[in-house]
Amino acid sequence: MKETIAKLHKNRLFTLLVWLIITFIAIITAPNVTDTLQSYSQPTFSKDSQPAQAQQLRNDWGYNLGKASTINVVYTNPNGKITAKQQTKIDNALNKLKAHQSFYSIKKIVTINTNVAGKQQLLSKDGSTQIASLDIDAKSSTLRVLTNELVGEVQVSGLKSYVTSPEIVRDVNNEKTAQVTNIILITLFVVSMLIVGIYFRSLFAPVISFITLFAAFTTSFSISTALAKHFHFAFTQYTPLEIGIATVVIGTIWNIYIYRKLRSVLALQREARYATQQTIADLRFPITIVGSALAIIFACCGFINYDQLQSLWVLGITYVVLMLAVLTLNAVFLAALGESIFWPSSAPLSAMKSHFWNRATDFSLWQPIAAFLVVLYLTLPFIYFYHTSLNFSPMTNLTQTNQAVKGAHVLQAHFSQGKATPITIYLKNDQPLDNEKYLQHLDQLTTKLQHTKGVSAAYSLTQPSGMPIEKYYVSNQLESIGLNAKQATRQLSQASNGIETSGSNLNLSGLKQQVKDMQSLVKKSNQIVEDSSSLASQVNSVAANSSVAVQRGASRRVRMYQQKINELNQSLQSVSSGISQLNAEGSVIQNYGQNSANNLESYSQQISQVQKQLKQVSSQVNSSTDQLNNIYDYLNGLQKSGAANVYYITKAQLADTDFLQTMLNYTSQDKKITTIQVVMNNAPSSKTNLKQVKMLEAQVGLQLRGTPLSSDEVAFTGEPITQSINQSKLNHHFITLLAIVIIGILVTVFVVSRSILQPLYWTVAFVMSAITGFQLTYLTMHYVTGTNQFDWQVPILAISILTAIAAWQIIALGLSFRYTELSLLEWIRPTMASYGKIVRYILLVVIALAIGLTFGASFAMIETALIVIYTVCVYYLILPMIVTSMGKLAVTLPNKDNLLRNK
Repeated sequence: MKETIAKLHKNRLFTLLVWLIITFIAIITAPNVTDTLQSYSQPTFSKDSQPAQAQQLRNDWGYNLGKASTINVVYTNPNGKITAKQQTKIDNALNKLKAHQSFYSIKKIVTINTNVAGKQQLLSKDGSTQIASLDIDAKSSTLRVLTNELVGEVQVSGLKSYVTSPEIVRDVNNEKTAQVTNIILITLFVVSMLIVGIYFRSLFAPVISFITLFAAFTTSFSISTALAKHFHFAFTQYTPLEIGIATVVIGTIWNIYIYRKLRSVLALQREARYATQQTIADLRFPITIVGSALAIIFACCGFINYDQLQSLWVLGITYVVLMLAVLTLNAVFLAALGESIFWPSSAPLSAMKSHFWNRATDFSLWQPIAAFLVVLYLTLPFIYFYHTSLNFSPMTNLTQTNQAVKGAHVLQAHFSQGKATPITIYLKNDQPLDNEKYLQHLDQLTTKLQHTKGVSAAYSLTQPSGMPIEKYYVSNQLESIGLNAKQATRQLSQASNGIETSGSNLNLSGLKQQVKDMQSLVKKSNQIVEDSSSLASQVNSVAANSSVAVQRGASRRVRMYQQKINELNQSLQSVSSGISQLNAEGSVIQNYGQNSANNLESYSQQISQVQKQLKQVSSQVNSSTDQLNNIYDYLNGLQKSGAANVYYITKAQLADTDFLQTMLNYTSQDKKITTIQVVMNNAPSSKTNLKQVKMLEAQVGLQLRGTPLSSDEVAFTGEPITQSINQSKLNHHFITLLAIVIIGILVTVFVVSRSILQPLYWTVAFVMSAITGFQLTYLTMHYVTGTNQFDWQVPILAISILTAIAAWQIIALGLSFRYTELSLLEWIRPTMASYGKIVRYILLVVIALAIGLTFGASFAMIETALIVIYTVCVYYLILPMIVTSMGKLAVTLPNKDNLLRNK
């Protein structure tokens, strides 16, 4: 038994068995790439971020809408305005949805019929496009399914219909990323097999290479997804692709190195097992150094406070697993197959000389300064004029064929460019918002936002249609009170004329008529008193928003007018009482004629008294008429002034149907939370979006300061907010990523080469090549496709690939520098001759794999591929001149006499 186990161990079968078990478990436990990416389709934010705070307020909204997502059903008539017949069809389709709300997880439907006050928010100005807003309770796993179901359900004959929202567009982009990832991963593995097969003219070598790389990929992917799921490690939609690229690019290079070394060893040692041991022993150190350096570099990325960069920690695991797979799993097959791995080819590989590197080395040794100037000539213009711009929109890689993207473009065409990506501002007060105290300041905030630069419209509880509702403003109410005052003035004038006539022609029937007239006038007077009191309150409210002089003038005049009207009211009541008494006595006189003499005398006296009172009342009525005319003129002027443009809603208006419907649409169940939806003039752009978002945040904070809403919780969310956060964090933390990468490579090569100056030159040369590669890619995309912005994920993908290539090339050069016993000048020529051959193959491998990235038909992948290709090509051109010229200058520069001498 021991002998059997020893034999198995000797033949590395235990290693094979372990890898079979690990790979099998990884395949079983690892989720599908598409399902994995769907789980991470929406961006994640820290708890203190604006979108996270907004979601928390949304969770407190009530009405079972806390977890709901808002999507838009868009109807458009390409032939013009939506007709009444088409409107009926739309209503029928939406009513059908209402009847099946639970089936589609719909929690709320808002249409032009249920949001009459906000109709302009849902209907385009040309009348050709209409929106119905749906709140659906869909998790990321069901959003795609529900969207596809709704697309077929909302269709109306004669109209084009779309189901869209920023969340749906992101999910579509994620679906496209999943498709691209699958295609590229398959392509990379196929290209890797072709490279190895063509390079060694073998059938078995590419198969062994594929098995090794596939085992490493599945294991790395499985471990990464498990850690992300159970320990909430950062994970993004490009993480599987980053794992695949890292595995295939570096894994293919390492496999080629191992197979080349094995072939050279087999030429001297025919026994496969010993040849394998020697091969692995010779390459274990460089592979371990490079793999460990890359693992540490990307593990450090896990400490960056930005999930898109933090997710690069998975590459740390990937390089560890790849390193183990290449060194152990390859050894199993190499020891078993030996030289048969290169079947059917048996001829040794012929080394191809790198003529360019030999000539570049000779030239640089002859004229090191001139060689350095050539390097600057090739790279400095691109570095000096470096310019790239990033696009943070999820629609960058999407075409017009998707219905959600089409719907977004329809909204942009018929409303404004920012309609498809609105900003939602949440405000939470400690008290219900259904009173004038808070609504007035909410309305002022809405108006201020509407006049902010770059804003197309702002919709809120007080302005659901994006414009003021006149009946809720003091100016409209002043107009109503002014009309009442004018009407009272006319009636007082008529009463004055009647009193004068009655004074000269006083009789019983006239008295009766006067009684009725005076009673009517008393009622009107009472009404005027009430209106004046209300007027005083509202004018004082208006005055509170005006200057001090206006406040004092308004209050003094209102008090004077109230005093006069009260006096008039008392006089009218006194006259009415006297006339009533006179009428009663006249009736007695008429019934009891026998006492006519005495009664007539008394009647005559009372008539005289009444006439005096009537004259006095007439004088007071005329005075009051003048005062009311003055009040009317004042109110008319105040109505036209800016002081009257103040939101003031009465208790009766708070209870009317229109406002209650608006409250239902714009406030939470406890009426303490409300939203303001802001639509920008333009779609989010990296050039202006960050500045506009900061402007909005500052505007809201400034407007609420010193108001009853100053202590409100305020949170912003929406696609522009998401893009601004990504842009801000990438701008801030990308430098950290570059620092980790560059310092990590430098420290490693310093330690390995036991030198500082020369490795620093090599690393700087690679950085210069990368910058040149970025700029050349930008120019290529600009002139070939008209694309002026990179997808914002491109720099991250490119850096992850270039870091691995730089580490392998620079550290390998450092190892050569470490183990040489030659002087620097003596080391340069043979090293450049031999290393040029290796770099040439690396260049071809990288270019072939980079071309494989373009098979996904994605701009992001094409841009990444071009950056990698340009960078490695430029580095291939300048590296021999940098190594040689800097090496010679380091030796000859201290001695100026030898500066131009050929050593």
